[in-house]
Amino acid sequence: MPSQVFSIKGIEKVINKSHDGQVKNVEVTRLTAPGENYLSMVLGVKFDIEKNGHSKTHNAVAKRFPAGSKHLNMSIATTKNEIRWYAEILPSLTAFAKEYGYKFENFFAPYYGSRYSLDPLKKEPDNEAVLLVENLTTEGGYKMADRYIGFDLETTKEILKTLAIFHGIPIAMKIRKPDQFKILKSLLELSLMKPPKGSDGKPKHFGPPPGVKKPEEMLLDAIADLPDCAPYVMKLEKLLLKERDMGFSMPPGPEPWNTIVHGDLWLNNMMVRDKKDPRVKLVDFQVYSYGSYARDLVFFLLTSVRNDVTREHLDDLLRYYYEEFTAVLKYTETNLNLTYEEFLQEVETVARKSESMHALTFSPIVFAAKNTGVDTTLNEEFDFMNAMTRMIQNMTQSHKDKLVVMASEIVRRNWL
Repeated sequence: MPSQVFSIKGIEKVINKSHDGQVKNVEVTRLTAPGENYLSMVLGVKFDIEKNGHSKTHNAVAKRFPAGSKHLNMSIATTKNEIRWYAEILPSLTAFAKEYGYKFENFFAPYYGSRYSLDPLKKEPDNEAVLLVENLTTEGGYKMADRYIGFDLETTKEILKTLAIFHGIPIAMKIRKPDQFKILKSLLELSLMKPPKGSDGKPKHFGPPPGVKKPEEMLLDAIADLPDCAPYVMKLEKLLLKERDMGFSMPPGPEPWNTIVHGDLWLNNMMVRDKKDPRVKLVDFQVYSYGSYARDLVFFLLTSVRNDVTREHLDDLLRYYYEEFTAVLKYTETNLNLTYEEFLQEVETVARKSESMHALTFSPIVFAAKNTGVDTTLNEEFDFMNAMTRMIQNMTQSHKDKLVVMASEIVRRNWL
């Protein structure tokens, strides 16, 4: 691999935004395997800070544009989103949550600094853009779970408790500090993903060329080949083949229940550790938006929980999240009342509108064979649709098993 791919010009100035002292012995290495990240290049940055005769080693994670240019516009948008999250949105929520005794910042990686460009006057990210946060593995002992297996019951509950606070605090700010929330919401609106446009100014076609099967059609064929999915195929066909907007303009749900939605809350975007609190960290804030709490909840439960936990405890987990979520709203004195029946109705509505389909069509990424994905740090011609096709054609047994569980729960709960 060319070494220049893993160098970061002027990284010392970014480090000095959060670390006072002389930056020395900077080492940049690759962190993620091919296919694990599609809109960013994730690097490890090890450095020493020397001050007053003492030296201390630190470990960070740097996120940069992938080397390929095919999805440059989307990478620009997601880079701006993530920098905005750490630099503007998270500090606002942290300050509000502190008034009620919540250490909101504990659920995220400590922010070290960022830049759009080496040119401080530029207003748009370029190829020298970088976001720097603490390396949660080396500094805090956090790790990702095995995406082929999913989270166990205890860890799932810890994640749901974190998610309830993540969703509840913005709603509490909306009720308790409406002027502050108005500013926050304006930042969220800046983060809305827009469909890419072609040279004619019209929304760009996103999919295979005419006559070639779409990934969702191929996925449906694969599901039809699974004997245990036979009872569900006809109902899933209506779900998978209906028109969709690729998530670029998902409308909010009923107020006052809209909040910050992570938008990509699956196993790879959560890091956990045993015993020591906080046990859960949420990462990768590239596609967050303003919408229903149920979007993250449904997508997470369908994609990232162990199959036996889903089969045996999904009702209990929905109830658990509800109780934690409403507890946050009560503790922050919102005077809001959400009944369990209203909660379940919102979950069903959101599952039917977007998240059942989202989970099914995203499943090839979750269960893709490890270390076989396209290397976006080097490959200029990366084609996401072709990559999805290969994932479906080479479906792993873990993927097949998960599809059976997803299909049975989606149909049984009328989430379609």
